[in-house]
Amino acid sequence: MRVSTYEIFLPLIGTDEKEIEDRALLVNGLYGAVDVVKKEDAERMKAGDFAGLPLALRERLMLRGHLTRKDEEGEFADLALLGRVYRTIPARSGVGLVIMPTYDCNFRCPDCFEQHRLAKGQGWLDSTMTDETMEAVFSALADCKKRGYALGDCTLYGGEPFLEKNLPVAEKIAERCKSMGMGVSAVTNGYDLASFIGFIKKYEVASLQVTVDGTAEINDRRRLHKDGLPTYDRILQNVELALENGIRISLRVNVGSENLSNIPALIDDLKARGFIEKEEKRAAEEKKLRETDKKAKTSRGAFVYYFKATNDDNHPEKNITEQDIVGELMRYGFTAEEAIELQSQYSVPAEGMRQLFQKKGYPQFSPGYCGSESGMLVVDPFGKVYTCWDVVGKEQDAVGAADPATGRFLWKFSKAKWRTRTVDLMKECQRCPYAFICRGGCASRAMNAYGDYFREYCGEIKEIFAFVASRVAGKEWEKNHDDELTLSLAGPVSRLTEKEREIIMATTSQKDMFEIAKSAGLFMEDEGKKEEV
Repeated sequence: MRVSTYEIFLPLIGTDEKEIEDRALLVNGLYGAVDVVKKEDAERMKAGDFAGLPLALRERLMLRGHLTRKDEEGEFADLALLGRVYRTIPARSGVGLVIMPTYDCNFRCPDCFEQHRLAKGQGWLDSTMTDETMEAVFSALADCKKRGYALGDCTLYGGEPFLEKNLPVAEKIAERCKSMGMGVSAVTNGYDLASFIGFIKKYEVASLQVTVDGTAEINDRRRLHKDGLPTYDRILQNVELALENGIRISLRVNVGSENLSNIPALIDDLKARGFIEKEEKRAAEEKKLRETDKKAKTSRGAFVYYFKATNDDNHPEKNITEQDIVGELMRYGFTAEEAIELQSQYSVPAEGMRQLFQKKGYPQFSPGYCGSESGMLVVDPFGKVYTCWDVVGKEQDAVGAADPATGRFLWKFSKAKWRTRTVDLMKECQRCPYAFICRGGCASRAMNAYGDYFREYCGEIKEIFAFVASRVAGKEWEKNHDDELTLSLAGPVSRLTEKEREIIMATTSQKDMFEIAKSAGLFMEDEGKKEEV
């Protein structure tokens, strides 16, 4: 018997921000089991004193995967199996579409990761997606749908998708999406947003992400209009206009060393402009409406704002950590729990853990960091396809193209390589306790750090997860003192026979793999049996 290779020991922190003295948190990064034990028992585990553990606890920890009789290779075999199941079924079941109507933008932000596109000339920037290219893209999507793929919503991206001159092409894209049952959302700088209010309402655009970088003085230095015009006031005026028209807005705030200390002033300005108070009233109104209609919405759109550390690789001295942002938010007066909700890299794992605490499904076992390793397709104005929106415009990184002649996507070998950038296949990640938590990290950041998309990139994940898990689990445990906070994948994996494991690791049939995985309980709902895109 030994402690799992994938075991993480953390303190348990209560709502008073103090460590719960006699308890510790166990997280198994392979099976997703999250348990609370007495601190003295956690110390016995670390010391290998398994005989000193109470018998019932020892049995429980064995069943949930914290303790194991498997050697390191045996546990890795489970990780490889789960990774292969996920890569073959959920990660190949749908298409997440991103369309760039143009590479052009009315901003010239100094930290933009698409700076390289400016070197291609204004003529190239001015190009928008032609009818022929659009037909090829949607014919290829129809082909995917015919072969059984679920088509997710379409995100309009750029460049700047909501340039006023782009309205005709945006309408054509939205019409095609509507005809295929796909919703539309967008990532926009918000400057020309007023020109798109009618478009947004007509096509029931689900949500918009808009970015500011601080209050006016800071923002107008960082979110530069190409004609030198101020941007901050117009962006927020357009945000208010969108909210009044029932449109959901996520306001993203990019933060570097230059504007970290500006966070309090920005929050104060959002308060002064009424965004936060109006959102509180809207949320209360919607809560009351949903007492009688669970789908009821208010006439005003929902408003959320959050902060994200930027990465300026040309000026790394300007970079800060995600932890710096949380620290600044807490200095402003937010609790740790509130700060977590306002920081994008902290809020995502926090929400994931809360969902697991409901015990309505097994922990996630995705081996890929994001949609780049699964079903995301980013299509540029010329029909070239990328798996990651951080690399658009770098033609050497395109993985395929929409082909007008065949009405299908034609793929390069590099697409398959992106789809195998997963922790079960990345040597440095295979035995890491954070394998299914970090999932290899961001490929784009790996390229910037190591010159290789297919390297691991750990970043701050360990620090972020420790901060989040200790507090989110602590709050949950204080509610009812349930020591088993999640389900564990150790159970379903243990139900597989050796023959079934052999089939999973060797078969090319999604159907055969799915039937075995579902029978073992890995999937609670039918996730479909598709051909690979």
